[in-house]
Amino acid sequence: MTGYIVAVDDDEDLRELMATQLRKGGYEVATAHDGPSAIALIQRRPPDAVVLDVSMPGMSGIEVCRTLRQITSTVAVPIIMLTAQTQMDSELAGRMAGADAYLAKPYSARTLLASVEDLLLS
Repeated sequence: MTGYIVAVDDDEDLRELMATQLRKGGYEVATAHDGPSAIALIQRRPPDAVVLDVSMPGMSGIEVCRTLRQITSTVAVPIIMLTAQTQMDSELAGRMAGADAYLAKPYSARTLLASVEDLLLS
């Protein structure tokens, strides 16, 4: 599988781990550390999918998702939300913002890659 993925997480170690896992899966990966930089990166080159952390300082992943769904060039880009929060409210908020899939941390590399592949094939 090939494609261009944007990985967004404010935790540098988790962001780099996610990018490494996606690259090993055959994807080209760009990363962002916060919501505003993610939106700017995605607008410059819309990806095939976005993997987005929910809990980030300043602009949450839910706000980023909502924003991407309002931009013509990114309205249909698949978004996977990642979070350590397992409450139903968090997942519901992500889905209401337009997320296509939701993974709880910790997640396995296999689960992440399978989620990305499923969204790219659908």
